[in-house]
Amino acid sequence: MKRIVLPFLLAVLPLHAAAQPAPVPPLEAVRASFRQATLIDHARSDAERQQFIAYSNHGEAAIDVLLMQLYLAVRLPEEEVAHVLSLFRDDGTWSDVDYADFSRGGWKQTLHITRILALAKAYVNPEHPYYQNPELSRVLHAAIAWWTANKPVNPNWWHGEIGVPKKLAEALLLLRDELTPAEIAAARPVLDKAKFGRTGQNKVWLASINLMKGLLYDDPALVAEARKQMGEEIAVTEQEGIQRDGSFHQHGPQMQFGNYGLAFAENLSFWARVLKDTPYAFTQEQYDCLTLLVRDGLSWTVWEGFMDPSACGRQLHVDGLRGKGLTVAVTRRNMGLDGYKPVGGRYYPCSDYGVYRTRGWFASVRMQSARTIGFEYTNKENLLANFSADGVLLLLQEGWEYDNIFPFWDWRMLPGVTAYEDGRPIKQAKDQAGTRNPSAHVAGTVDGSVMTTTMEVDRDGLHALKTNFFYPDLIVCLGAGIRRSRAEISRITTALDQNLLVGDVRTGGNWAWHHDRGYISLDGAQIEVSTALQEGSWEQMAPVYKGKEASGRVFKAWIEHDPAAVGSYAYAIRPCCRAGTFKRYARSRRLPVVLLNTEQIQAVSYRDDIRAVIHVPGTYRIAGYEITATSPSFCSIRSGRPQLEAMAI
Repeated sequence: MKRIVLPFLLAVLPLHAAAQPAPVPPLEAVRASFRQATLIDHARSDAERQQFIAYSNHGEAAIDVLLMQLYLAVRLPEEEVAHVLSLFRDDGTWSDVDYADFSRGGWKQTLHITRILALAKAYVNPEHPYYQNPELSRVLHAAIAWWTANKPVNPNWWHGEIGVPKKLAEALLLLRDELTPAEIAAARPVLDKAKFGRTGQNKVWLASINLMKGLLYDDPALVAEARKQMGEEIAVTEQEGIQRDGSFHQHGPQMQFGNYGLAFAENLSFWARVLKDTPYAFTQEQYDCLTLLVRDGLSWTVWEGFMDPSACGRQLHVDGLRGKGLTVAVTRRNMGLDGYKPVGGRYYPCSDYGVYRTRGWFASVRMQSARTIGFEYTNKENLLANFSADGVLLLLQEGWEYDNIFPFWDWRMLPGVTAYEDGRPIKQAKDQAGTRNPSAHVAGTVDGSVMTTTMEVDRDGLHALKTNFFYPDLIVCLGAGIRRSRAEISRITTALDQNLLVGDVRTGGNWAWHHDRGYISLDGAQIEVSTALQEGSWEQMAPVYKGKEASGRVFKAWIEHDPAAVGSYAYAIRPCCRAGTFKRYARSRRLPVVLLNTEQIQAVSYRDDIRAVIHVPGTYRIAGYEITATSPSFCSIRSGRPQLEAMAI
């Protein structure tokens, strides 16, 4: 027995027990980790740092919490801090903040709180020129005192329960060592408005605020409960939150990648970093679930630093695509996924959304079905969105093709969409039912190097079956059963694309070319083209932009349909193609061949690869092969071998 016990004791007893440092109390370890993670400068260069600041509008982009957060993700330059200090007044306010504003969306008063946090980060950072600067200290204490004394209240619950407490708690936690008990007590009524509850990202925000409160007030029970509630949302669910396919839902079964989903991932990736190696760390299962959202969800939506507009939800804001792209970059760095660039196709059945990526270009399809919600008008934002989930097909090469185009987009000719005109303004439904597509016949699949998506549009008196085949060098788009059921519909169009005009446009009747991408009709239909100056207002994107007009020259290509007849279309888009090359291609025999394009079946042959979508069960003859489908199905024929895949609808 002695020969067994003695070696064991020698193995576990330290050789120099007296030299071991005393263990750090758990909350103190978390506070130290919080400070370290908060002070990270996520800009990789001075130029990128200026982008963070510019896209946040110097912290004033209150309409979008993710854009505002960019201001807090970098170490502010010395001149930026000096400028902010120069605007501070003796009464504890800033001269350029509109303290009379109480907008529900972009509440301008929140810039006061944003600046407190931004300046606190400079004050406590030993690497910043303003580290422990006396004047900065005076401003911080005065600004905090003004807010905790006046307690401005916005009619939108979110600001009072989440937006303000979140930033104030962060700032107080950074300044904890030099705040007086009276200052901390004065802030408590503001922080206590953040109570546990709600769902999805709202629940995570509330939990994170309470976790910071626990660290601030040295309350381990509150920290433990907040960590528990935060972790409850890091799970795959059929309700609001992370879906099994890596997409994210909020406000019902509605894809919210670039809105709530990105905020969820950014917030929790930060806390994953803070809590790592502490008793409050996320479990491996929770970490893997968060990785699913970041790696297999959000990372697919960003191309060349720009987020896919269709992934942004209702938040089509000024510089929003670039700002959200930077936020995804921050999130990936927190998760150790920096530099990850997926290639291939990925379809998100929970959200009726597909992404196709090659080394040279990106495309996405945004759809909606009876299972999902396509869009929303919350806070009077996104008022022109009626067609925005009816099969929008966006193509990015440079990344900026649709950057800030939204106020002067023709919203009846969104790329890929078959839409109508009925002599009225674009419909703004008064209830959720009026925004939805009642058809369940919406699906997608990825088979090898090809992604296929299909959608039955059946809304507002317009019907269309829309199918897309994505190949590594080509997109083939087929439409069938295009018809109206309302006599008021006087015009029906299918838009091939609508993006910012760059350089020359060339046309040839049934083909058009612009900015290294070509469009060709496969059924002989005329392709109409416009390069006109288009005008609009940012106010239709969000009320905070009242009076902000915008204009730009736009390339727009579309096909006209006879509203009195049943119509169809067949066209192909070839990305990354020079004008001369595409002109020769348009006249060659290398074009895809449309085999069938009816309401029962749509099929195409391209380079000995046959793909079909069977809408109605039955027996069909496709290129000499007899195919029987007992349910709506995807079909592929390669190397003479037909394969069927039942649609998940």
